Amino acid sequence: MIPPSSPAGYQGLHLSVGAAWILPAAKKPILAAWNKMDPEIPLSRVARRHPQAVFFRGRAPVVSFPCSGLGEIVVRPCWHGGYWGRLARDLYLSPERAKREIARSVDLRSKKIPTPQILAVLFYPAGCFLRIEVVTAAIPAGRDLVSFLSSRPGPAERKNALGAVRSLLSSLHRHGFVHPDLNARNILLSQPTRGRWQAWLLDVDAVRSERPRSASVDTANRNRLLRSLLKRARLGDLGMPESAVSSLWRELFPAR
Repeated sequence: MIPPSSPAGYQGLHLSVGAAWILPAAKKPILAAWNKMDPEIPLSRVARRHPQAVFFRGRAPVVSFPCSGLGEIVVRPCWHGGYWGRLARDLYLSPERAKREIARSVDLRSKKIPTPQILAVLFYPAGCFLRIEVVTAAIPAGRDLVSFLSSRPGPAERKNALGAVRSLLSSLHRHGFVHPDLNARNILLSQPTRGRWQAWLLDVDAVRSERPRSASVDTANRNRLLRSLLKRARLGDLGMPESAVSSLWRELFPAR
């Protein structure tokens, strides 16, 4: 497969199973790990076979594994969301979705909004369609907001982590970024050994840029997150009843 025209900073690469856009610094480590295991199958399947693989819940099966020279990396297959996702699933007509995600990731990172760096995008031909996988740097000891809340953290831990989530939404508001899929699994929490809690934004391809500090930006992001928390509570994923989300919400956004 001839690699599609690559975005700035990425190198187009032909693979035996398809093609890739890859950061030059990540090329050798990723290919070495892939070739060592099995370069004839998609990287996500290779990663799942690794003895130290870690699996994450989401729309598609996401897995991380150690990659010498890069530390832990995450391989995430791309799937359509919503009603269209029931039909198209993981099939794409073009690489435009991947281009959007890289562009948004670069934009967000330039504004100091935490989102994992995209190391590579992998393309696999499927008839007249493509399957796409995004490879990112892993966030050490990262847990999504759903997993964090369901672990019933102590008051201090909970306060600091929710403060990091609040700071993330504040940054999105300040810079005018709306994340239409700001569900609770698309917020990742980490705590450096001796540092402050950090909230990271995931799955950023649909992020759009609007007027900085616009009230509508903040309202849209908060409403989307609230719907997600209510849904997760209703499904039993948060370890709290749906009625408790209102109290959680007041902790997250205390009245001034």
